Amino acid sequence: MASAGEFCEGDIDGKMFFLYNFLSQTESSTSSSSPSSGESAINLGAIDLPSQPLFLCPSLRFKVEELKREDKFSKSFIPFTTSPHFPSPRRTNQQVKYLLGSHSPDDDNCKLPVVPLFWCNNKESDYNQFSCGACQSSNLGTNYYFCVTCHRMFHKECVESPLEINHPSYPFRPLQLVSPPYISIVDIVACRTCNLLYNLSYDSPTYKLTLDPVCAMKSITFVIDHPKQHLHPLTFFPKQAFLPCNVCGLIKEYIPTYACLRCVFVVHQDCIYFPHVIKISRHHHRISFISSLPYGKWFCGVCRREVDKNYGAFTCNKCSDYFVHTRCALRRDLWDGEDLDGVPEEDEIIVEPFETIADGRIIHFSHSHYLKISEVYEEDKCCQACVLPIYEGNYYSCIDQCEFFLHETCANSPRKIHHPLHPRPLTLKVVANENYEGYGPFRCDLCGRESCGFVYESLVAVGEWSYKLDLRCASVSEPFEYQGHDHPLFLALSREEELSTMCQVCQEVTFERKENRKLNCIECDYIICFRCATLPFKARYKHDKHFLTFWKVKEASDHSGWCEVCERKIVYSRKGGFYACDDCCTTIHVDCLLGEDMYMKHGESIKISGKQFQILRNSMTRPFCHERYGEEHRCPQKVVFKLENKTFCSLRCS
Repeated sequence: MASAGEFCEGDIDGKMFFLYNFLSQTESSTSSSSPSSGESAINLGAIDLPSQPLFLCPSLRFKVEELKREDKFSKSFIPFTTSPHFPSPRRTNQQVKYLLGSHSPDDDNCKLPVVPLFWCNNKESDYNQFSCGACQSSNLGTNYYFCVTCHRMFHKECVESPLEINHPSYPFRPLQLVSPPYISIVDIVACRTCNLLYNLSYDSPTYKLTLDPVCAMKSITFVIDHPKQHLHPLTFFPKQAFLPCNVCGLIKEYIPTYACLRCVFVVHQDCIYFPHVIKISRHHHRISFISSLPYGKWFCGVCRREVDKNYGAFTCNKCSDYFVHTRCALRRDLWDGEDLDGVPEEDEIIVEPFETIADGRIIHFSHSHYLKISEVYEEDKCCQACVLPIYEGNYYSCIDQCEFFLHETCANSPRKIHHPLHPRPLTLKVVANENYEGYGPFRCDLCGRESCGFVYESLVAVGEWSYKLDLRCASVSEPFEYQGHDHPLFLALSREEELSTMCQVCQEVTFERKENRKLNCIECDYIICFRCATLPFKARYKHDKHFLTFWKVKEASDHSGWCEVCERKIVYSRKGGFYACDDCCTTIHVDCLLGEDMYMKHGESIKISGKQFQILRNSMTRPFCHERYGEEHRCPQKVVFKLENKTFCSLRCS
């Protein structure tokens, strides 16, 4: 018996809805509303079910599908063929029977049916860090199951997910349950409705649609009466694929759509409940929703594309020329999810980073002694905040002769900022061994570099991870004046565009980690990632009296020499750049000049994975790296990492 699901008419509190209903093969094949479900379902074999059906643990379903998968590294979606029902041991698929019947002492297969969690059902806010063991989403549901074998909790929808669903919004072909392709985490596509990442979904190539099980099985009301968005009742309009939504201006056939029968008004289901007053990270004032724009040609303050004046958008009441597409304004990385309609606006309290004691003397929040202004360059002096060498300009030093230095610009870094790529304010903190969580270092969420410098960190909200930025990335704002490009750069790419476009300096599409945010030029096709954009454009080398300038490989055909430090051929540094002096013909790899771990402070003690490392300045003898000892590889970096009696080139080696 294959499994299929469909929506039936029903009422909740006197209102008519399309309600999801799980059907067996027999029921679905006789249903007039789902003629194709019996044809496309996959037969698992006859299964005896009790009146209250039992369900397999999704972990076991995944294992069965893994056994069946011929191409283990397929990059396409693979349809599920295993019923969610817990099978009878008498008659069942051989693979399921093998897994259920295994008695190996090392076997951790989930042989028991999952149990419903009655005590927590319908309590959406009980789990601060909930993650479904099947779809891997943190999207909260209202009913859950628990597996007593693997101790995982699942959405009810993910546990009972049938092989197909006949959805009222897509009546011509059922949505098929699929397992994800073999791809890295940064490439996983989000659900088209909630925009959260998933590891289990319903897919339809016809509609170019993916939905997670929770969104796929949500009830759909026939009529919505929401006067705040529209004066008249709105009626469900199935398979709407040609009229743009009056609120967001887009045609999105994969979102249930409603229409007003009394006037020309079409709206997506989720657009009906859009907030009317919000604060986004890209603008310093609140913005409000308007149904149409004034006459003129306007451009979105987020994606920099034109805003159609005939549809809804957000605008600033204080800045007459600032407009944002509705969908752009409500992006999860820009908006904190709070509707501020009717909430009074309060002035933000500004806390200064230091107190001026006398002319040229301050006391900074990060240091207990007075600091004085200085301007004498020494190569070994590094800023405690950004951890880069102090090459030129004014800086502050401790009057008690502590090894504590701050660039003047770093000393002026605000205690609290609003960064354009995070919806919540970020607070400046000092990464000190005993005072910072995890004893440092931290990883910047924009460039991916490890750092022992100061960190801008967000307060952790319910269901969110802490967000951390180093000072270089935190200082990036729009428009960004990058010295390596003629035009100003913006944060105008969508997350999908960022994942698919290549940085023109390092030639990387994405990193192996989640950090892959990029800046782009709206006048040409120039794109650069934060990792490359925050490299110092000018740097000093101790054996050259001039400044060295950063060059991209493609722009530097005249520079084809050897690195002065490692004495190897200049080909790539970060796959796309190096430092060079035009006057002296000096060329140096980026890592050789700044260090692979350029934000690591020598003299610091850090703890990583429970191990205590000492960061030391590399000596002239260049010790052997213990990770590469068999290769006779000496550590070329500016700092080395000491663990007991072992020395390592970098954090990567350790």
